[in-house]
Amino acid sequence: MKKLLAVLMAVVMMLSLACVSFAGGNSKNGALQFGEDGKFEILVFADTQDGYPHEKDFLNFMNQALDKVQPDLVIFLGDIVMSAETSEDYWKGYDELLTPLVERDIPFTLVFGNHDDQDAHKESTKDEKFAKYMTYGNCVAYDADPALHGTGTHNLEILSSDGTKTAFNLWMMDSGDYTDEGYDCVRADQLEWYKSVSKELEAANGGKVPSLMFQHIVPAEVAKEVMFTVNGDLGALGSTVFNDGTSATYLPNIFAFEEGWMFEQACPSKDCEGQWDAITERGDVQAVFFGHDHTNNYVANINGIDAVNVPGSTYSSYYDMTMQGAMLLTLDEGDLSTYEREMIYTSDLALEEGSELPNGEHGKAYYWFAGVLRTVMNVLVKVMKVALFPFFFWA
Repeated sequence: MKKLLAVLMAVVMMLSLACVSFAGGNSKNGALQFGEDGKFEILVFADTQDGYPHEKDFLNFMNQALDKVQPDLVIFLGDIVMSAETSEDYWKGYDELLTPLVERDIPFTLVFGNHDDQDAHKESTKDEKFAKYMTYGNCVAYDADPALHGTGTHNLEILSSDGTKTAFNLWMMDSGDYTDEGYDCVRADQLEWYKSVSKELEAANGGKVPSLMFQHIVPAEVAKEVMFTVNGDLGALGSTVFNDGTSATYLPNIFAFEEGWMFEQACPSKDCEGQWDAITERGDVQAVFFGHDHTNNYVANINGIDAVNVPGSTYSSYYDMTMQGAMLLTLDEGDLSTYEREMIYTSDLALEEGSELPNGEHGKAYYWFAGVLRTVMNVLVKVMKVALFPFFFWA
């Protein structure tokens, strides 16, 4: 069944690329490409986690963010369209969410999250849901190898502004949903696929192609870095017991954060099949972006690779008003050794002239307070780092 769906999805993709040339963003004949100004911008929405009818506040935020940024690509970071009262309404949720992108001719791609399978229309499979996304002409997602773990693992090449080579690459990894032990993770066969394609890109372009990686569930290696861990099982005193026998405590390691903070413990898989070792070995991934934990917005550098928790965009599921929003990533063809990131906060957009956000559930005072509280939290974390550093260093 999965093989048949894969063939059908491939046909849909080929027809889409043959018939559609994106008018918006930097793209030609369906291919992603740096613009004449040498820039490429990506807007990342993590955990939209809503269904038909979507919250009006979220739709207002999404429309305003798209108009403000005018990105070249949108990435949905999992837990996207949730179930509705009827099967018909569930599928309407796709139209409601994606119409703003279709109307603006903005290409989009996605990775699945645990709730896309668990809580989203159980009558349909992930393959069928993925096929639904691919019916939209501006969807550039595809299933690179249906034999791989999960659904929809793929990569997207961004051509140089002159179109002569692949200048940058984006990896979309399905981190799965659940195992018998808890959350799933990126599996070994996906990592072998990544290494193989990475080497092919290197051979075709005369050197390693710099890249970013996107998935839903936080990797275990990251959780161990941003939470204090100990050897052994802490029982109720620990948040996660990993399969290597170590336990994560409930205490965040603020010294691991280059920026941001945590309002909830990281929720990774207990298992790990060598993701960070694989990307460290290849040396082409600059950062890994994930959602899943809606109220976290930390950035930690592990082996020279940024681990970035993108906070939730949702107004329907749990969220934190101080960090709710979407993340803007900017690539500059003049220096592809790095990238820029910026949060587009709902609280900032709501205070802009003409914003529709304060006309919804929350008024301007709510959004103003969220911005002030975020500033206070940023200062507080910096103060805590200074105050606790001597104890941490001597310990």
